[in-house]
Amino acid sequence: MEISCNTCKSRFNVPDEKLPEGKLASLRCPKCKGKIIVDLTNEGSGSGKGETAPIKTHGFEFDDSADDNEYNPDERPFDFLEEEGKTALICEKDPAVVKAINTVLDIMEYSVTVADSMRDALRKMKYHTYDMILINESFDAPDPESNGILIYIERLQMDVRRNIFVGLLTRRFPTMDNMAAFLKSVNITINMADIDKIDRILGRGISEFELFYAIFKDSAKKLGVA
Repeated sequence: MEISCNTCKSRFNVPDEKLPEGKLASLRCPKCKGKIIVDLTNEGSGSGKGETAPIKTHGFEFDDSADDNEYNPDERPFDFLEEEGKTALICEKDPAVVKAINTVLDIMEYSVTVADSMRDALRKMKYHTYDMILINESFDAPDPESNGILIYIERLQMDVRRNIFVGLLTRRFPTMDNMAAFLKSVNITINMADIDKIDRILGRGISEFELFYAIFKDSAKKLGVA
C-alpha cells in the first residue's frame, strides 16, 4: 500500500503484510517523524492516507548513513500497531535471560523487540517510543557508567521519559534498590540473580510506576496537557 504523510507530503510504500487488516494503525513518517494514523477498518480500508501530528525529537544525535526515506522494517519493528498495544525493548545478550523475559512479557501482552547492539537499540528508539525498556547496564558497553542507551534515556525530555518504564538489569545492585534506581535514572533495578522472579518483580514495579504517576497524569489530562 502507498502511504502519504500529510505533514511533509512524502509518499512511500509499505508491504501489505505489515498492515493489520481491519484495524486502526499508526506509524512514524520516515522523513519528518510525524505520526500517521491509517484507518484500515471497513470504512477507511484502502485509503492509504493518514492524519499526522508533529512529534518532538529527543535532542540526541544519531549517525544515520541510510536514506531516511527508505523503508527498513528492521529499524522500525512497530511501524504498525494497534493504538492500545504495549511495546517493550530488551537490551540483553544472554539468550536464556532474553527468553525468560520474553516469556513474561508475552503473558503481559507486550509486543517485544530485542536489540542486537547499542546502535541497533538507538535506531529502534529513534523511530518508536517504547512503553518498557529493559537494559543490561553492561549491554554493548565496556563500562556500565558510560552505557550509551542509559545516557540516551537520561537525556529524554521529561514528557517522553515519564511514559517509559525502564528496568536496569544489573549484577552490582540489589533488586528494587530505590536509591540505585534514582542514581541511574531508571524505574527499577533487577539483579540478574533474580531473573527467575522477573514476573513478580515487573508486576510490582509497574504497579508502583503507574501509581506514582496516576495523579499527575489525571491532572494533566483534565488540563488538556497530557
